Amino acid sequence: MAVDNTKKSYPFMEFPLSMARQDAFPLDKTTVFQSLEAAQTYAQTDPTAYVGQHLSVVVDGVSTPYHIKNTGGTLEPLGGASSEDIATDEEIQAMLSEVFDA
Repeated sequence: MAVDNTKKSYPFMEFPLSMARQDAFPLDKTTVFQSLEAAQTYAQTDPTAYVGQHLSVVVDGVSTPYHIKNTGGTLEPLGGASSEDIATDEEIQAMLSEVFDA
């Protein structure tokens, strides 16, 4: 279950320590997952998951970014429409015909 942390007021803390990456790994182990199932399990069950958190799923060397959409831990792809939001060739042709053939 992801937490909606917009409901509480957290004090701000200065963090004077600078960090420099020493190797090729995430600074937060809960940002990169090897499967969508593992990322979903984290988002739905881990008490440190929060709404709006960005995660990446790397499969066969290809990364897909997601964010936690709601308190139920639903993952939503970032950077583009999901496959059900993309118009088919027939739908595009119908839209173009409606605009330019009318």
